[in-house]
Amino acid sequence: MKLGSSDQELVDYLRTLPGSKRVALEACSVWEHYHDAAVSAGAQVVLSHPFRTRLIADASLKSDKVDSEALATLLRLNALPTAFVPDLDTRALRRLVRERVFYRKQNKSVANHTYAQLFGKGVDYEEGILMRARRRESLRELGIPEVDRGLDRLEDLSGATKELDKAIHAAYLRSEEAQLLETIPGIGELTAVILVAFLCPIERFRSFDELSSYCGLCPSTHQSANHSYHGSLKADCNHLLRWVLVEAGWSHRRESRTSYIARVGRRSGRRKGAKRGAIDTAHALLRVVYAILKRGTPYLPHAPERPSCSASTARPPRPSHD
Repeated sequence: MKLGSSDQELVDYLRTLPGSKRVALEACSVWEHYHDAAVSAGAQVVLSHPFRTRLIADASLKSDKVDSEALATLLRLNALPTAFVPDLDTRALRRLVRERVFYRKQNKSVANHTYAQLFGKGVDYEEGILMRARRRESLRELGIPEVDRGLDRLEDLSGATKELDKAIHAAYLRSEEAQLLETIPGIGELTAVILVAFLCPIERFRSFDELSSYCGLCPSTHQSANHSYHGSLKADCNHLLRWVLVEAGWSHRRESRTSYIARVGRRSGRRKGAKRGAIDTAHALLRVVYAILKRGTPYLPHAPERPSCSASTARPPRPSHD
């Protein structure tokens, strides 16, 4: 049976089926409303992890009918790799930060294009002037149409993100975890809210290695017998988290040059290059984020020192037998 894109069609179809109903749903970009519609019809919904469902990924013949049959088979055998299903509030927070990151990247792209126009015209401009709303308006005096169009787009993007910034600030104030993460140098409100939206509850990760794999900060591994090969970074990961952690790592190295995270990045950068240094910095930063979320304590730049042995706690001197 072929269903349309309407949720009501799915609900009506499920209600015609007798007995208890189980639905296997692949975690695609539109899984949320299908998941909620099936749950409202009284079905038990299992969200499938698309990268781990090898029976579908390795199939030589791929079609919707073949994929559906494979999902049903794995569900019947209780062998379907599942994905985490966040609650409604977390889903809304994830949509919010994704939209804000989208507009942030758009803003950066337009700014770089406008800088290129200025550079191509031989105009001497102040560094970072397009990121300052009041200062960049002075560029209109140049009378360059390409630059004026870029300024118009930047103004439109600034207006579109004002409400998003207010919503993110409100989410930051409601989240104790985000406020703890913001104590790390280089992590602001937006980065802290993004980490909370995709990492919490942190208890769903059984270990730090599992969390690192989810963020894409560990290499892919191919092993056969005694031979093992470590390749590029994992592709099946949360790319938004990896990007955020790398950017936050650079900011942390600028703001806290003597911290453990910065030392790891510099040491790795000298030995393996700047790109590998950035990844190792992000990995060290993620380890700190994991510890803060697990312990519920703010960031400490250095490990707490052990208390010194005072005179009151020192052992009394042994009596002399002379």
